[in-house]
Amino acid sequence: MEQDNKFEALANSYRNPTKFSIIVLLAEQGKMTVTQMSQYISVSRSNLYHFVSQLLEDGILNEPEVIPKKNYVEKFYSLNEELFKATDYEQWGEVLKSKSHDEIRSLLSSVLLGYSMMLNMAANRFAHSSDDEAAKLKDWLTKEMPWCTTYSLLSRKGTESVAPAVKALDHSLSTIPVDTEDRQHFSRLLIVFLPFLGERVN
Repeated sequence: MEQDNKFEALANSYRNPTKFSIIVLLAEQGKMTVTQMSQYISVSRSNLYHFVSQLLEDGILNEPEVIPKKNYVEKFYSLNEELFKATDYEQWGEVLKSKSHDEIRSLLSSVLLGYSMMLNMAANRFAHSSDDEAAKLKDWLTKEMPWCTTYSLLSRKGTESVAPAVKALDHSLSTIPVDTEDRQHFSRLLIVFLPFLGERVN
């Protein structure tokens, strides 16, 4: 698939809340069956199979890893990480320029819904963690990695001054090798520049 077509396929997938949720889920979990995905994504299993097939056809997912069981087979799907490593801010900009207003609206809405699902999953896991897991969380927060979360309103000028540092961080993160087998020690990094629409209430 040509590079431009890959970006177009990604953009179209991001515009669909279910597809983007599948992408977010697999980014966090590594590999899953459709049955496992259905525990987190609130659509019918037949719809999930349909969207997984489309993501597979577009090259966004790898061919499934097939594991035979006694009376059936399990198919584990994973992301085509090489495709995501090839993403580039400038190319994304060119793809987005060609989108209609409706497509931009659905794209941003879908992406934010996907991220909200990821944050909701994390919140539920933290809320229902065992005492041992809570102790590990406490140790992680106080020793290994300080808790880091922030919310800021930036002017256009402020955003433009911060954006190069964020792009540089994104580039450096893409070059760091990740041990995908060691997911219990992963940490999440989510940076979103979100336009503020409407007037502020005084």
